[in-house]
Amino acid sequence: MTKLVCNMCGKDFDMWDTQENFGFHHHVGYGSEFDGEVIDLDLCCECFDKLMKKHILPNCRISPIEGQEKWTLSKN
Repeated sequence: MTKLVCNMCGKDFDMWDTQENFGFHHHVGYGSEFDGEVIDLDLCCECFDKLMKKHILPNCRISPIEGQEKWTLSKN
């Protein structure tokens, strides 16, 4: 079994991180500045929470959280 490490903080995954398996794995096609790149992003639970709270949710006009139409953080 391959050991997983968080791309953001470098922590070895523990049981909870492995169970949740937060990640983004995609071969980028055309239309992005990352054309042709392979993205293999693995996040521990703590870094996933930080990313969602600090970067993803505040920048989304439509909530990525299923069943939640509107995100409640103020948008600038």
